[in-house]
This record gives sequence, C-alpha cells and structure tokens, in this order.
Amino acid sequence: MLLSTCILAFGAASFDLPVKHIGAPSADLHSGWLREPDPSKYGIRAHHSMHTSIFRDDRAEFRIEVPGGPRLKLLPAGDDADRWFIHAVSPSGQIFDGSRAQSRLRRGTVMPGSSIHSQRLDIDDPEPGSWIIQLMGGHDGHPATLLVEDGLDLHLRAWLDDYATHLGDIVTVHVGCSLGVDVDESGHVAMGRASQAGVSIISLSSRVQHADGTASSAVTRDQTIQFPAARSGVTTVSIEAVLIDASGNRFHRNASLLVAVEEDIPNLSGQIETIELDSTRTAIDIGIESEVTRDRVMTGAEIWATSSDGHRPRCWIGGIAPLTEDTVRLVLDTRWLYGCDPGTAEIRSLRLADVDTYVPLARIDHHALPNVRIAVVSPTGSDIQSMQTGAMMPTRTIEAPLQNRSAPLSRAAQYGGHNLMLVHGYCEDGDAWPLNQFSGAVTEYENLYQNFSHDQFALDIIAFGNQYKSYSVIGHSQGGNAGLHMYAFYWSGIDWSTGERKVQMVGTPLRGTPLAGSIADLGEIFGIQCGSNYDMTYDGAAQWASFIPGWARQDTWVWSTTFEDGWFYDYCNIGSDVLLWDPEDGVVEVSGAHLDGTNDMGTKEGWCHIENMADPAQTIDTERNTEMNVEGAR
Repeated sequence: MLLSTCILAFGAASFDLPVKHIGAPSADLHSGWLREPDPSKYGIRAHHSMHTSIFRDDRAEFRIEVPGGPRLKLLPAGDDADRWFIHAVSPSGQIFDGSRAQSRLRRGTVMPGSSIHSQRLDIDDPEPGSWIIQLMGGHDGHPATLLVEDGLDLHLRAWLDDYATHLGDIVTVHVGCSLGVDVDESGHVAMGRASQAGVSIISLSSRVQHADGTASSAVTRDQTIQFPAARSGVTTVSIEAVLIDASGNRFHRNASLLVAVEEDIPNLSGQIETIELDSTRTAIDIGIESEVTRDRVMTGAEIWATSSDGHRPRCWIGGIAPLTEDTVRLVLDTRWLYGCDPGTAEIRSLRLADVDTYVPLARIDHHALPNVRIAVVSPTGSDIQSMQTGAMMPTRTIEAPLQNRSAPLSRAAQYGGHNLMLVHGYCEDGDAWPLNQFSGAVTEYENLYQNFSHDQFALDIIAFGNQYKSYSVIGHSQGGNAGLHMYAFYWSGIDWSTGERKVQMVGTPLRGTPLAGSIADLGEIFGIQCGSNYDMTYDGAAQWASFIPGWARQDTWVWSTTFEDGWFYDYCNIGSDVLLWDPEDGVVEVSGAHLDGTNDMGTKEGWCHIENMADPAQTIDTERNTEMNVEGAR
C-alpha cells in the first residue's frame, strides 16, 4: 500500500507520509533514555582558545597565557596561512619554529571539509607564563586568527537554564569551568569541584548573534549570561574567558553555544480528552487554545497507573503527531496497562517539541486520563511489535516534500526492488561510499552540500526511497542519525525490509560533536561551506535521543573509528584536533559516536572521518563494508 501511494505522489510536489504512534516499555524510562535531558549536563565544553590580530608591516603578533601542560598546539588561519612563518617566544625568551627537537610543524587542511590549508606548530612541555606568537608573511591590513590548545585538561562549560527557549523570552546561560574528569557531570557539580581544586574564572565576556546576523546585548553577572530571544532560529553565544588554576597559571578559553529559539508556540488549554479507537487503542487529545501554523510536533509522555506493585510508570508513548487547529493527538495502546486499575491512569511529563530542534514548546506535569478501557487479555509476544510502532492510520499523516525522487545513474537497484541504501552525511561533496565494495541490490542516496536537520534529512531520504519497495540504511556521519530518525518516527521502506539490521552507521554523532557549534564561529575563517547544525550539537543530540525508543535502538548497529596512535602523529585533522577530545575521527569524538541501547560494534584504529585526513576515510574499510553489505536488511 505504501509503495503505490508514494509512486502516485511523483506527479506532485509533496506526498502524504504516515507517521508512527510509538510506544515503549517502562524499562526505557528507568534507563533514562526517554526522559527530558538536564541542560546542565550538556551545553558546550571547550579546551581551546581563539585569538585575532591584524598584519602590520608583514607581521601579526599574539600574546597568550600558557599554563604548562604536555603540549602546546598553535594553528594560524587566514589567507595563505600555509605560507606564513610562525614562531613562538617562551617567557624565558626561547624561540620555537618547528626546527628544534621540542617543536614540529604539522601541515594539512585547516578543518574537515575545508579547502584551506595551513600549518600547526606543536611545542612539547611548554613553559608556563606569557608567550608571544608571531606570524610573518601576511598582507598588511589582513586579519589573522590563531587557534590554541594548551594541553591542560581544564574546560570552559556553558549551558542553558532551560531548553524551552521561545521568542521574547529572556535566555539564561550558565558559565563555569570543569576538570576533564567532570565534563559529563552537571555543570553546577563540575564547577564546584573545579573550585575546590583551585580553578576559577577571572574574566568573562560574551557576544550574542542571531540567525539573521543581528546582535543582542547581553548582561553578564555572577557567571551567567542573559539576553533577549529577539529572533527565532539558532542564536550563537560566543564566550571568551580567562581562567586561573591553583598554581596561579592563567589560560584562555573560548566556547560557542548554539541556542535554538522557537516561535509559533501552541498554548495548551488544559483539557485532555480520551477517545476509544478500538479494543486496544485509545486516543489522547490534548487541547490547544491558540492558533498555530506549524503542522506537526514531536511528542513524548509517560503513562502511569496502579497495579498490585503500586502506582508506577507503565509505558512511554510519543512520536511525531499531526497538529490540528485545536488538538494534538497521542495514541495509547492500552495493552501496556494490562492488570492496572483504569481509574488510576494518568499522563505525566508530557512534552510537545519542535520536530527540527526538539525545543520544548509546551509541557504538562501530570493529568488524569478519564475513561480508559484496558484490555482484559494479557499481551503476547507477537503483540509487542504493534504496541511499539502502532498501526498505520490513514488519518495520521503529514505532508512531506517530494524533493529527492530521481534514482542515481549506474546503480544496481531497480524501481520497486528490495535494496540496501547507502546514505552520506552532512555537507557531502561527492560519493561517500565506494560502490565497488557492495554487491547485490544496492542504491545510493545523494544530496550534496546540504545542511539538514535530522527530520529534514529523514524526509529527503524517504522521498528518494519511495521508488523502492523496501530497504535498510547504511549511514555515514549524520546519515546515520537520519536513518535512525526515519525508522523510529515514520513508516518507510525500512519497515518492509527483511533482515535484522535495519540501520547501520559509522562515524555518526549520536551524542553530538563540538564541531557542529564551533563552525558557527569558525566556518567563515576556515572555509567551511554549510554552516552550523544544531541537531549535531551536544544539546540538540541529547534532546533528539530522548525521543528514540529502545526498540529502534536495538535494530541499529554502530561503529566508530579513530586515528592510528603512533609516534608519527596523533590526530586525523590538524584543526579539529584542537577542538575535539581524543579519541576521535577528525569530526566525531568516540564518546559521541555511540548511544546506549544500540549494538555497539566498537572502535577501530587507523581510519578517519573523511578523505584528506591523516588516515584513510572510514567509509572505504573493505572489511566493515563487506559485513554491512551481507548483514543489512533488504
């Protein structure tokens, strides 16, 4: 039915796409997978600094504070930076230019995806104190940027007070410092431990720029930054700080926090109505009293009820829900409540969120669910599938754009066939996958130089996949996020595929990457074309993952890679190495490439994220590609 519906849509600019009304057991709540994330555990963390200067008389000069540490990394960026001469003068007057045993020059592209080349000066065991960095060979009046990592495992942290950032609100950002061992702790906890260790912030400044390029003034007080959410879209908060450690050493840190601001907010009426749809399904209609133009929202809620083991959460329900003039509808499969007292059923921790940023639009803490009739027959093992994904409902669809409908040339797949679909990642500039390493019915999705949200990416893949009867997805980088997103929330060819591995991925920022936000400040300087991406920040990734149920995770296979850690180099890219924390693949930290509940296939050394890095691109690993080809569902 799905195939014929989609083929008919080829004559139009859009098609009706069925969405799943999904459910998950209470175990997914107990694990924390489906609970709204705490902003203080995410935000941004940075262990680098960025400095700017201007060339005067063929020379640009920087003065930086260095606390010591195992290695100082100095990366200049600007016009013809690969031709500049760089040398660093220590506090005692020693000069380092790469010719001495204690220092060396590294060369390469300045950032992943950039065509700009540069050189990086690395200095081992740098002397603490004030250093002077000099660049020579530039053009008078031209700017120069210096990216610095001092090797000290101390981070600048910044995080939101609340993810519900709406147009017209006053946004509060907390800033603190963190020991490296505490970067995954709450920012407040990390800041307290850093203070106990004698680390503190002695100066702090910020700059706020909205999506349209306009700026807002910010008030900085007591290590918080406040500014008005004056524009919808993604706002960049750029933070500069000077920190001091217990030994009195000073050091610089810069961080860029992306803040997604939403408008068109549904105002809930407070009315909730339940309507029995059939013997196992009940609609939960959430009343809306304000007019909105958005057509759908992401939803998630806990369902509680009392049984012999007390009043407890029994399931989680949610997914993408169409939005009408006055109602958003969730669907509850009452088999999750078998054995419970129907009079005690209630909905808790309800979230309505934007489908592109996952910013909460409305919340309800708890509300009784009247007139819920619970099935009297215990669900069987065969019932679990429909309880998790729901049933395809003709009234539960969204209008999806038909953007990517042409099959690439010279591919093995046929219209109406059962295929393995290869999907590239963010801002791809060519073929990510070597087709000669895959056999059988294989097709390749391509949409180059794009910057999609996960939802936009998923819809574009589905539009392309409509020409096939079934497929599974092998995704590189953000293509993996998009594959998991479409499997969790939409009815697509993945659901008709046969085989265990529905989604396979490598180098995917499932928990985010700091590059996604840093590009906001560094993109123009370093020649990165496609811009920042909120969904791949730590915040965006955490909010997105909090809607991904365990059953979708269980059908997902995840690989990560990192550089070969030898005496000759210890990085994939000379620029991203300054921003990321080892081990990493040049774009994604290994800690960010895995998600609880998925099938973790481990980390393999000797492979980087894309080509033109220190090691080969991870997508051309014949061994892994052979396995994914054989095991992928079709």
